[in-house]
This record gives sequence, C-alpha cells and structure tokens, in this order.
Amino acid sequence: MDNNSTPGSDNGLTQKNSALIAGLGLLVMVFTAPVAYFYFMSQNVIHGDIAATVNSLQSNGTPFLIGTFLLFVTYVMDVIVAWALFWYLRKDQKALSQLVAWFRLVYTALAFVGLSSSIMAYDLAVNLSTSNLFSESEIQTMVFSHLSAAKSMESMALMLFGVHLGILSILLWRSTVVPSWLSIPVGLAGTSYIGMYLGKYFAPNVDLGWLIILALGELVLMVWLLAFGWRKQN
Repeated sequence: MDNNSTPGSDNGLTQKNSALIAGLGLLVMVFTAPVAYFYFMSQNVIHGDIAATVNSLQSNGTPFLIGTFLLFVTYVMDVIVAWALFWYLRKDQKALSQLVAWFRLVYTALAFVGLSSSIMAYDLAVNLSTSNLFSESEIQTMVFSHLSAAKSMESMALMLFGVHLGILSILLWRSTVVPSWLSIPVGLAGTSYIGMYLGKYFAPNVDLGWLIILALGELVLMVWLLAFGWRKQN
C-alpha cells in the first residue's frame, strides 16, 4: 500500500467523501434540471408552434442557452455521481456496483447526444449564414427536426435511466453499507421513468403524469447520503 493512501480506501474515495460527493451532486441536479426544462427552455420552445419557437430563439434565445448550460451541468453531475456511488457501494458488491455506474454513464452519453441536437437547433435558428442559404420554412423544418431528435433521445436516455435505477435498487437491497429499505423508493423511481416514457408510445392517450411523484424516489437516497451516509466508516 502507498504510504499516502487512506487505509481501506484502495487509493480511491473514502465512504465519507464518496457519500458527500454523491449527495451533493444529486442536490445540484435537483435544481438544475427542472429549472432548465420548466423555466428557461420553456420560454423559447412553444410546443405545437415551430414558427413561434424559431422567432422566439431569434429575438432572444438567452433563456434557451442558459437552459442548455444547466442541462450540461446536470449531466456532468451524473458522471460524478456515478463515480462516487461506485466507490460508496463497491465494498461487498463490486461487480454490481460497476454495472450500475456503467448504466448511468451510458444514460449520460445519450443525454449529451440529445443536448447536442438542441444546441444545433439553436444554431440553425440564429445563425445569419443559415438564413442566407435556406428559406424561412426550411429553417423551421430543420429546427423542428433537431428539437424532435433531442426529445426522442431524451426519452430513450430516461428509459435507460429507469433501468439504471432498477439495478441500483437491487444493489441497495444487497449492500451492507446502506439500509435495504432505500431500494424501495429508488426502485419505484426507476419503474416510473420506464412507465412514463414507454407510455408515450404504447398508451399515448393515458395520463401517466402522476408517475412523476414516484420519480422523486432518488431524492430519498440523496437525503440519506447527506444526513447519514457520510458518517459511515470504511
């Protein structure tokens, strides 16, 4: 063992540090994601009216840019949370902990692809050189295409995120470093994500908006990590 390493940490994070990093990362996402979607980006994206959306982006696209930046921060936090949770939960479930971390990283990669489509939509709407090459209707069509692609990729990513939470719930149930009851809200959250986004395709006329309440289950894990998890010792 290296003389500068912390006993029991395997040259990685301690239980205290990994719990704090994961908890604080989740806390940041609690604010950045909803503020990005429901406050900033909603100011420019007018559902069902692509012409108004393009005009809004062209007149003042700053809220949309702020929203995309906040989503970028959210996905960076996802990477950090995946890393911290791996170190926190790896003690007696290393293989399963690795699988959980990889699922979150793949979800994040898909989310970044969707975010890039949103940025391309903004660029098409406001780029002066684009307006010289294409007609207004062509620009609207391309912007609509990129925004639709962003939404589709977001749906696919969030379904995968639901699978990630489902596997995480199994890990929490089997782990000896957290109380097994934490697997229940996390598992319900995973089910809600899968249900909401599969419902868009298989039951489009059914209102599944109430499932968003169950999706908050990961916040229970966040509260536990910040209140109790960091007190654990390796």
